[in-house]
Amino acid sequence: MSSRTKKYAAGKTLPLVAIVGRPNVGKSTLFNRLIGERRSIVGDEPGITRDRIYGESEWNGKRFALVDTGGIVPDDDALIPANILKQAGVAIEEAQALVWMVDARKGVTPLDEELARLLRGTGKRVIVAANKADAVNWESDAGEFHEFGFADVVPISAEHGNGIGEMLDTIVQELRGPTLKEDLSESPAVAHGQTEVSREDAKAQSYAKRDLNLAIVGRPNVGKSSLLNRLLGEERAIVSPIAGTTRDAVDTLLKTNEQTFRLIDTAGIRRKGKTREMAEKLSVIMARKSLERADVAIIVLDAEEGIAQLDAAIAGYAVEAGCSIILAVNKWDALEGKLTGTAAAFERKLRDQMKFLSWAPVVTTSALTGQRVRNLLALAVRANKTRNTRVATSRLNDFFEREIKERSGITPAKTHKGSRLHVQYITQIGVRPPQFVVFTSGGKAGLHFSFLRHLENRLRDEFDFFATPIRIIERHKSKKRR
Repeated sequence: MSSRTKKYAAGKTLPLVAIVGRPNVGKSTLFNRLIGERRSIVGDEPGITRDRIYGESEWNGKRFALVDTGGIVPDDDALIPANILKQAGVAIEEAQALVWMVDARKGVTPLDEELARLLRGTGKRVIVAANKADAVNWESDAGEFHEFGFADVVPISAEHGNGIGEMLDTIVQELRGPTLKEDLSESPAVAHGQTEVSREDAKAQSYAKRDLNLAIVGRPNVGKSSLLNRLLGEERAIVSPIAGTTRDAVDTLLKTNEQTFRLIDTAGIRRKGKTREMAEKLSVIMARKSLERADVAIIVLDAEEGIAQLDAAIAGYAVEAGCSIILAVNKWDALEGKLTGTAAAFERKLRDQMKFLSWAPVVTTSALTGQRVRNLLALAVRANKTRNTRVATSRLNDFFEREIKERSGITPAKTHKGSRLHVQYITQIGVRPPQFVVFTSGGKAGLHFSFLRHLENRLRDEFDFFATPIRIIERHKSKKRR
């Protein structure tokens, strides 16, 4: 069994149920309803889902994994439909049971007959979910799907929830896997001779144990899915020269000796004016939302095309979301005429165009050959560790006295009406990313950008905040006047 299905809940393998069917029968709507969140993009356009999307569900004390697949068209030789069939085939092979979705309104179609033959050949248990059965007459129409010889035919409405309970009862009847147990807190109890763990320490321990969410983002056709496949060592995501092939944000688990990664492959982010189809607009929105749950973002750049203004905008989204950042310059193998100083010259140009990312490491990679791709994981682990760093108050006070009060020589702000702004002290208020508050008094609130830049740089040098943004907030104490 591959790395993506090895760990779903507390290290226990969950039984996998695959949702399959022809295009536009409501597979993603059902998937989103069963997992309780909108993870797959839903729309009227057929063929929106392309890659395999994984999630979890629970019913009557039984927890199981779900995989949403793209619409299957067995005889279509076009590049993307052929790859969708290949991805669906992998899901079918891994699954214990299959939910075959059909359209009760349209009835049996020639494509359904082809799929019935394909599914019978797998030897898997098949539950026929006759979707869009929103009225009594459509429920009766669902009966015609018994002709395919599958024992379980359930009329449902994925959109309105009709029949979902009956379908779930049928699904979990014969699933083999762990039952849902009470979730026991991992925090130690306060007992004889034991001390209570602080909330911050407990939170830090939980972050250290959980998966590292690693998002792969960038503009279209820079090699994000190819990079994901290279990291996994298998064809997990569909790759084609057609820009916009990836639609959903695809989560995949990768376990190494040091860390378990949740890799998030996203759709290429375009400017708003360049997105036309609704599915494409939604995919860009979901790509940006994936940054909100990411710990580290790999911003993929194209060595052949160079740095575009859109690359800086995408990196800005990641900084805004608080992600640690690694800049991966992909297709380095395809860059012609490379010399000894080519990499250094490219990095200087990149730094000049992205001055706000002077702290982000740059790695020249090739998803095609695997050149330096594995280095990205080691950098992500280091970045995730430093974004959790909490500096002891005593060390922060020593740093403030030595580097800010005595040596900086930088005025915090301009004098206002003869009164000068004074920096009193600094304290850390949060992690992921690290957040600091600078307390000031006198003068007029508003630290000068040069002072803030100096403070950020010194914090990075002193406490090794590698590859992570730093938030600095000013709190000003002004004299109260009657």
